Amino acid sequence: MSKESRLVKLITEETLKFKGVGKTRPSVKISEEDDEYIINLDILVDYGVNIPQLSYDIQTGLIHSLMEHEGIVVKTVNITVEGIYEEQRTK
Repeated sequence: MSKESRLVKLITEETLKFKGVGKTRPSVKISEEDDEYIINLDILVDYGVNIPQLSYDIQTGLIHSLMEHEGIVVKTVNITVEGIYEEQRTK
């Protein structure tokens, strides 16, 4: 498995652990600049979640996790909320 594939897998797994992230897999794009990584993450969020707080939690969590597990320096984590996930309520 390539380093990029391993990073995408780790980022996906870590992102889905956060309460409030929609049930679908996030879109992850990684680029490297001067030995630092830039992560672009597109996610769906659950209805009613505090988006700024969730984004902050994901950013800090990913930076810490990638440093701990992979020893890489993350320059930035850009998060785009692609939509709101609302479960269909049955009557």
